[in-house]
Amino acid sequence: MRLLLLAVTVLGCGDGRDAAPIGTLRAHPAPVAAKGRVKVSGTVIDDSTTSAARGVIVTLRGAAGDVEMLASDGKFELAVVPGRYRMMVRDPANRLIMVALSDRVRLDEGPRGELAAPDTGLMPTLDVDGELHDIEVVVTPAATVKGFVIAPDGVGETVVRVRPAQRSLTEVRPVLGTDVARVDASGAFTLRVPAGAYVLEAANPRYAGTGELAFALTPGQLLELSAALIPGCIISGRVVQADGTPAHDGAIEKLGDVAFGPVGAIEAGGKFRWTTMKEGDVTLRAWPWKSAPSPPRTFHCRDGKRFTDEVLSLPDDAPDVSGVVVDAHGAPVPLAFIDVTPLDPQPIGLGASQQERADASGAWHVYEVPPGRYKISATAPGRGMIETTIKAPRTDLRLTLGGTGRIVGTTSPLANGSLEVSLLHCGAKDNPLPVAHEPRIVPVVGGRFAIENVPACALTLAVRWRDQIRQAQVVVDPDRAVALDLDLGEPREKTVTGTVRDHRGKPVPAARVTVIVAEKEVTTVRCDDSGRFSLKTQSGAQLVAGDSNRAAHALVGRANVPSEQVELVLEAQ
Repeated sequence: MRLLLLAVTVLGCGDGRDAAPIGTLRAHPAPVAAKGRVKVSGTVIDDSTTSAARGVIVTLRGAAGDVEMLASDGKFELAVVPGRYRMMVRDPANRLIMVALSDRVRLDEGPRGELAAPDTGLMPTLDVDGELHDIEVVVTPAATVKGFVIAPDGVGETVVRVRPAQRSLTEVRPVLGTDVARVDASGAFTLRVPAGAYVLEAANPRYAGTGELAFALTPGQLLELSAALIPGCIISGRVVQADGTPAHDGAIEKLGDVAFGPVGAIEAGGKFRWTTMKEGDVTLRAWPWKSAPSPPRTFHCRDGKRFTDEVLSLPDDAPDVSGVVVDAHGAPVPLAFIDVTPLDPQPIGLGASQQERADASGAWHVYEVPPGRYKISATAPGRGMIETTIKAPRTDLRLTLGGTGRIVGTTSPLANGSLEVSLLHCGAKDNPLPVAHEPRIVPVVGGRFAIENVPACALTLAVRWRDQIRQAQVVVDPDRAVALDLDLGEPREKTVTGTVRDHRGKPVPAARVTVIVAEKEVTTVRCDDSGRFSLKTQSGAQLVAGDSNRAAHALVGRANVPSEQVELVLEAQ
């Protein structure tokens, strides 16, 4: 099948000033504080220079609407009523963009025009209880992709997007949705994203797409390219329940080497459309949420082939695993995320795991689950998470979320200002449970901060201050506060001493203590006959102690002190 990708030209650095601004925000002068209002002031920081970003528009979006101003010198002061707000920054000159960690994506539906707009969910929250000063909001230099999409009979309703070349839990997206655009009548488009490695994709009702065009962007770069729409093979139709009614939304899956995997989406009303630019037989099935999958169908694809009005019918099967998700107080949790992971070998042809969502009443159902052991996890923003092991089949499972806790801590060298915080995952790094990122701006006053309402679990979070990004791990208990020290400066050398004990408090002679920095083992020492050890390392390093079947973990603190005492208690692995 033919694939035509036309000229790609790197024009070098540019600010894209000739392009129309994205969005419909208007700049207003800073409001005067009135009765019942408080002031929120701070600075927009360009992370490439760590200096003020001039000429940007700062917006606080609350229940009563937007309050915004033009920060000509990078500084802003807004008067608002107390409450929760979302923060957004726009640069009319298109030199700088605000980015955030992408939401958890259950099913990639490809380029869609409705995504070419500001995404409220990516805007960090700011809780305003009283006056706030020294708030900092970070923006980054934009790279610009400009180009044309061409087709023999016109581009029509084409939507383009750039997405990261590799998907990850720390994938970022522009808050204003400038990574997606509808092309104009001539096929022209402009996209703006942070520096990185990307793939360009296109969607058009009459074509299969353009293929994937990969490239890398540097800060401030302007890249020009053209791509041609390709007829390809298009399979479209409806997914229906056993009684003929439209199915829920969900996934279109394609058979790979040994198992099916998601490749497309079922829209509301049961409609689906899937495209490929490869010739040959392709086997598809539909698997909506809260349903069993349809029987597989094989289609013979070639360039220009159209399969229309195809019907994929779902069987009237009973779920293999089902239950309800409730919070720590027993109230149903709507739209909680459910993950099902097999712990036993799976029959050939079945996927390794499944994902589901609870309905409005907290109920959930999972199908195509062979008998065996499974890990079930559930999470919901502001309600916490749970992870448990079950034996399938089981249809009476009550998943009680663990609630939330509070993180309180200190920062060094930052005394007054703010941090941008996003939640990453619960559990171990080699088997993480993704949670909602819940981006937020956390004020720092007198070197102290508090992060409210975080899931009670072994939590990993990302903390950003200006051009620095740190990941921190902390064990959060429900309805309690846990301490976290953040050193945002360079790591400090430290002497760490301590004792390794068993769970009864008895010292463990000759136990190993290993230092891990940046995921690499740096050094290992042995405890003496009294279980004591001493070593030199740096702030933020991880300590792992163990003997033949027990282990303990600890982090070296970031406080500005030359030595630190650490006690390690071994637990059975």
